[in-house]
Amino acid sequence: METIDVDEIPIIDQHCHGFYRRQQPDDLTGWHRHFTESADPSMLGELASSSLSYARVVRRMAEFFDCPPTEEAILLARSRQAPMDLIQTLLRAARIDALVIDTGYPAVDQLIPNREIGELGACRVVELLRLEILMQQLIMLYDQLSEVILALEAALRDIRGSGYAGLKSIVAYRTGLNIGWWDRSQAEEAFALARKSIARGSLRLAHKPLLDTLLHIAFREAARQEVPVQFHTGYGDTDVDLLLANPLYLRPVLEHQPYRGMTVVLLHECYPYTREGAYLAAVYPQVFLDLSYGIPFLSYTEMASFTRAAVGVAPLLKLVYSSDAVGIPELHWASTLDGRRILGQVLGEAVASGDLTPARAEAGARAILHDTAARLYRL
Repeated sequence: METIDVDEIPIIDQHCHGFYRRQQPDDLTGWHRHFTESADPSMLGELASSSLSYARVVRRMAEFFDCPPTEEAILLARSRQAPMDLIQTLLRAARIDALVIDTGYPAVDQLIPNREIGELGACRVVELLRLEILMQQLIMLYDQLSEVILALEAALRDIRGSGYAGLKSIVAYRTGLNIGWWDRSQAEEAFALARKSIARGSLRLAHKPLLDTLLHIAFREAARQEVPVQFHTGYGDTDVDLLLANPLYLRPVLEHQPYRGMTVVLLHECYPYTREGAYLAAVYPQVFLDLSYGIPFLSYTEMASFTRAAVGVAPLLKLVYSSDAVGIPELHWASTLDGRRILGQVLGEAVASGDLTPARAEAGARAILHDTAARLYRL
C-alpha cells in the first residue's frame, strides 16, 4: 500500500500541556501514572503497563535510548540525562514547530516555564486560557454574581492582548456538553451554592446553571474577537460522564447565530464519538476536529481507525493534529511519530482508492499537521 511521505512536515501540536520540573519518577507506579487516565491505585501496576499503547511507547523509547525494551532499562537510560537535556533531545527529534499549551493543568508550580520550553525545543510556544479555572478564581474572589460577571467580561475583553492564543473549556468534565440557557434566578441560586462550598474549603465549579451562564459570556467574547475555543470531548478520566461528552450536545451552541464567529475545536477526536465530531466539522464552518495521537491511550490500529473515520467524513482542512501530552516529553515525541506514520498511511489509502491524488493527499497532510492550526491560532 502506498504511503504519503509526511516526515519532513513540521508539526504544530495544537493541544498539549506543560513539562514537569521533576522528570524522574520514584518508582514504576509513579512512571505508570503517565500512561493511564485512571486514578485507581490498582490500575497503576501491571494493568496500566499491559496496554498496547504503553507497550508501543516502551518499544519506541528503547530504540531511541538504545537500551533493552524493559521498563527498568528505560528509566535508567532517561535518568542519565538531566531533565532539561531530556526535554530538549526529544522535542527537537520530534521536529515540532509550535506547541499550543493548555495552562490549566498541571499546576504551574510543578512545571518548567513555557518560555523555557520554547528555547529547549527550538519551537514557538503559545498558551490557552482554561475558562473554568478563571471562573473559579473569580467566584472565590467576589461574593456577588454580578461582580463575577463584570470581572469575567473584563478578563476576556482582549484575549490575545492578554497573551492567549485561544480558550479551553472542560465543561464536559464538570456538567456535560449540554450547555443551556438559564434564568438569572437559577444562576444566582447556583452561585450561592458555589460560595457555600468555598466556606467548606474548596471549589470545583460543577454548578450547571452558574457554569453555563458564565460560559455564554466567554462565548460572546470569543465570537466577537474570533478566538478559537477548545472543548474537551469524549475520552477522559473517571470524573467525565462519557455520555454527556458526546459533541452532538453542542449543537444548540453551534446553531446560536451570535456565536458563529467563535471557532470551536473538538478535542481528542471526540473518541469514541469520532464520526459524530467529524460530522459536525463537515456541516458547521466554525467547527474543527482535533486528532490526538498521544492521549487517548490507544493502540496503533485503533488510532488508524479513528483517523480513517475522521478523514472519511470531515474535510481535510477541518482537521488538526495534537498530542494532549502531559508532563514528560516522551508523550509529545511519540505522538508525532505515530501521527505522521498514521496520516501517511491513511492518506496513502485514500490515494490508492482514488479519493485523492498524491498532490491533494500531501497538501491535506500539511494542513492537518501544521497549516490549519497556524491559521487558527495566528502562528
